[in-house]
Order: sequence, then structure tokens, then C-alpha cells
Amino acid sequence: MSELKELFDMVTKQTEPDLDSWKEQEDRQRRAARNRKIGALAVAAVIVAIAAFTIVASMGDGRSGVPAGGNSSDPVNVVTHYFLDIETGERSPVPTDLSGAAIPDVSPDGDDVVYGTCCTSADAIYVTPLDGSSDRTTITTGELNGYGARWIDDETILFQRREADSSRIGDLYTADVVTGEVSLLVDLPDLKNGAWIVISDVSPDGSTVLYHLPRGKGADNVTWDLWTVSIEGGEPTLLREHAGYATYTSDGSIVFLGGLYPFGGSELWIMNGDGSDARLISDGRGFSWPQASPDGSTIAYGNEETGKVELVGIDSGRITELDELSKEPAWYGDDTLIVD
Repeated sequence: MSELKELFDMVTKQTEPDLDSWKEQEDRQRRAARNRKIGALAVAAVIVAIAAFTIVASMGDGRSGVPAGGNSSDPVNVVTHYFLDIETGERSPVPTDLSGAAIPDVSPDGDDVVYGTCCTSADAIYVTPLDGSSDRTTITTGELNGYGARWIDDETILFQRREADSSRIGDLYTADVVTGEVSLLVDLPDLKNGAWIVISDVSPDGSTVLYHLPRGKGADNVTWDLWTVSIEGGEPTLLREHAGYATYTSDGSIVFLGGLYPFGGSELWIMNGDGSDARLISDGRGFSWPQASPDGSTIAYGNEETGKVELVGIDSGRITELDELSKEPAWYGDDTLIVD
């Protein structure tokens, strides 16, 4: 998604480039490209909506969109999520039907979104294009459900599989979204926990798997620790106690929650990838499902108490409350969120 930089004047004049102007030009080009892409997706959404209305009118039976995980092979697309520009507050429809999507995550190239459903006896992981096409791929099959999917690269995802209707936490798997091949990555201890979802991530260099676990058998809902293990396997390492719901930033730092309660925490922290130099970014709020922007400057999360999307600058700690209700926002570039 990078833009070509127009440097002909610099070359012909044999002068040193103006770095400030270069950065401003690059920022303008990146924003223009992002706005063109969102505009194209919005146009696609309008076309899909018109087509859907025409189909519904012709059928005359009041058919509506089919939630994610439904049995229809040809669902009628409806607007369920929106692109939100965090600087202007402008919203435009996501042309893809993401009904029932839980903890969505956008692929690095911005073309696809992976998400799960929750909480039923048949929860699954899906990958679908963001352009509104109906080419949705079901990743999980068989008796195990899937949760908490994250992209490793544009063709591979990391996610948790566990038994349906069980408090057992299951194991971590990878899946090739092109071939559909699913492989066991981390064999987790046979533990039970009421807050059973295991949030995991892979370091930017692809070498390390990060995840949280309840402490010991019969652990309560809030005693979680952070662990890492080589993606090649080996003995796991306890990284930090009383920490969970962690994610890597683009420079390899780790954002995580402290002051834990089921499915969230009251403290937002950041530390180095090796667990050193931990510092508190913010506390006293209901942090839920924190996600770092691709450039590593901002954390987006849902406020568990208000239900609104909030942003916090990693360096400044300044919190911005957006006038948007969504507990699981997903980044689409550095300046845009996908919200429901």
C-alpha cells in the first residue's frame, strides 16, 4: 500500500531533499490513498445495498441479512460495520456483512478481515474480503471452535481452538487462509477457567508467540500471567505475572492490561518485548480488547463501563473518547477504525 515518491526535482537539481516537505508529501499521499480505498469500498457498499434491496423487494418475504455463521451460501449483504476516521469523526459503511463478528482483525495489506463469533456451541473463525464480495472462508472445522484470531502475515492467522460449551482453554493454532491447512502451534496446559479466551499474538519479526494463561488448575477469572514461546517450539517463558490481553506494537514492544477482571482490566501498560522497563500508560478505566495502531503510536480499546471507543497515545498517555459505541474496534490503517 506504499505510494511512489515523486523525487525528480531533487534528482535534477542535485540538492539535498527537504525531509519535512518529503514527510508532508508522503503523509498527504498516504491519506489520499487511504481515502480513495475507503471511498471505493463505500461505493461498493452502496451498490451492494441497492442490489440487496432489489432482491428483497422482488422476493417480497422480508428477507434480511444472514448473520455470520449462518447456513445460507448466498447471504444478502447488509451494513453492519463502519469505517471511522479518528481525526474527522466521519463514518462510511463497510461493504462486507460482518454480522455477529467478534474481535475482528484486518490483514496487513488491508484487503481482508478475520473474525470469530461468540458465544454459541458452534463458534467459528471466518476470513472475508472487505470489498463486499461473498467469498467468505470458514477456517475452523470439526468439533473444535475458534476464537481470538490474529494475522501473522497476509496469508496466515493465529487463533485459539477449544471444545464447545467447555471452560477448557484449548490450544493455539495457525491456519493458511489460502490452502485452509490448520496446524497446532502451541500445546497449552490442560486448564479450565471461566474467562477462557486466550489472547495471543506473534512478534513483528515472526519469532515469538505471546499469550496469557490462567494460573494453575482451578484458577479464578482474574489471575492471568503472560507467557512467550519460540514459534519453533520449546519451553515457554513466564514473561510477567498478573497481566493479560496483550498485543505487540510495530517496534516489538508489548501492550497489556493489569488490574484484571474477566475480559478486561483497569490498567493499561507497555513494556519491552523481553518484559523489561514496564510502565503504566493509564489506569482507572475499563480497558477492553486493546489494539495498537499499525504505526505503534496509539491504542484503541472499548471502554467496558461506557461502551464507547477510546484512544490513548502510547507516549503521551492522553485519552480521547470518541462518540462511538463499539467495544471491539479494529484498526484499518493508522487513522481509521472499523466499528460496529
